[in-house]
Amino acid sequence: MEGSDELFSPYAIGSVVGDRYRIVGILGRGGMGVVYAADDMKLANKRRAMKVIAPLPGGLKYAEEAQMMMRLEHPQLPLMIDYFPPHELQFEALVMELIEGCTIADLIRSNGAQLTFTSIIDIGLQLCSAIRYLHEHTPPIIHRDLKPSNVMIDKKGNVKLIDFGISRQYIIGKDKDTTQLGTYGFAAPEQAGAGQSDERTDIYGLGALLYFMASEGSIYHQKTGLTAESALFASLQPDVPKAFKLVLKRLLQPDPQYRYATIAEAEKALEVFVEPDSDNKVFWNQQRSKPHTRLNQKLIVLLSLSSGAGSTFLTYALAVLLGRQGASIAAVEYDDTRPEWHAWLSGHKSISNYEQSGQLIQDKRYTHYKHNDLAVNWFSFHSELSSDDAKYDALSFAQMLRTSPTMYQLFDFSGRWKESNALSMLKQSHFVFVIGDPAVVKWQASELKLLMDLKQKMKATGGKLFYIANKDLNYHGRNEWLSLFPDKPLAIVPRLPEETLLSLQWKGLWATDESRLNKRLNHALSPILQLLYKEMNTK
Repeated sequence: MEGSDELFSPYAIGSVVGDRYRIVGILGRGGMGVVYAADDMKLANKRRAMKVIAPLPGGLKYAEEAQMMMRLEHPQLPLMIDYFPPHELQFEALVMELIEGCTIADLIRSNGAQLTFTSIIDIGLQLCSAIRYLHEHTPPIIHRDLKPSNVMIDKKGNVKLIDFGISRQYIIGKDKDTTQLGTYGFAAPEQAGAGQSDERTDIYGLGALLYFMASEGSIYHQKTGLTAESALFASLQPDVPKAFKLVLKRLLQPDPQYRYATIAEAEKALEVFVEPDSDNKVFWNQQRSKPHTRLNQKLIVLLSLSSGAGSTFLTYALAVLLGRQGASIAAVEYDDTRPEWHAWLSGHKSISNYEQSGQLIQDKRYTHYKHNDLAVNWFSFHSELSSDDAKYDALSFAQMLRTSPTMYQLFDFSGRWKESNALSMLKQSHFVFVIGDPAVVKWQASELKLLMDLKQKMKATGGKLFYIANKDLNYHGRNEWLSLFPDKPLAIVPRLPEETLLSLQWKGLWATDESRLNKRLNHALSPILQLLYKEMNTK
């Protein structure tokens, strides 16, 4: 070994450590030691990273980090191979898998690269997956040092969260951290001694890291006042949507209680910005299984008490109105219904056939349409299918919906909701909206009984069932009609003039495209919109 008072270099190139690892180069240096590239002579000279720790003040040891990392196994965390305590080699050493890539700091600062917003979200979600894994331990493991130099990306776009040197486990009952550590610009305020770091500390660090990437390398400095705050977010690159700035603001709240409560909540907020099958990612490996395909979507089903009650019409209306409030929607025509959506969607001026842009849909029974102005994806059932294509494939169907990560999945069941598959799906729904119109002669007592039973079963799993009175008119018997619903309707939608609806349809427009009709629909459906908006902002 060789040493220096000015530069910590415990091993010479070519030396063998622990009778197993041959030092072949230096990968980097830091305040806590040096990282070598080393060949593992016991495993066909497989290249490893060896982190040798400089002597710490007060005789502190890295054994705690090593023991912690030995227990961890996650695609976005480095694999710990070996550990040498100081009594064996004079210096502590951690041997880990070698990650061939670069850090975010190197990527942006050295190469002058600008990450696309799509890539930023992809990186952020991979980090969320790793952080969530750490936080799910008992007690939670808090990384406490999320910064550009601690996040590596390989050539395939896989993210690795490295350096657990100041990570710690949350201690119940402790008011503040004993040691204030972290990196300026990325450390949460509580790391400066304002309180004990917990899961929300890493949520702040994630926000600071996302800000760094989205601003082409700027460091977030907490400022007060609307003008100062606006100036900070004005530096974000042009492809960053306004909605993402709101997510950043919440991640970077100085008071932990105003941040997202858990990393899972932050992950859910980022999932909304995933672009399905995007081809403009800087980093992407089509073969790897993305950790963020796990979705937290709300399943909503609309069904009709009788034919023509308006399930399809109200599915369209709700999808558009929710989309205008900033929600992302996947609206789906149930596969056991009579195909109708294709004609509606293909003729609308603001709807595009997604497959014509080169995108492939996994479930051949469906055509994917996308709203040009809103985060609304439409999946219409094919009207003409071969016997092979018409077969239901659960995996293909699930993959189809995964290409559109959204807050809500809206299913139009129309009148085909009594089959076993449909009932099974209804029981798993977060919300079911049952639409009834004044044609009560079509209602069936047995079906009303079935819906009352369904409501009880949904209640046991946290789901809710509501009724919507559609095509309301001021006529003799109106009160009697409304009283026939098993529960008071959550919303009452007026009958809209048929001649106006037909005229709009021939122009390639919907009721939501006409200002007066849109206003009436928005008012009538406001109880449902408020219910879903509250759900969107509290879950």
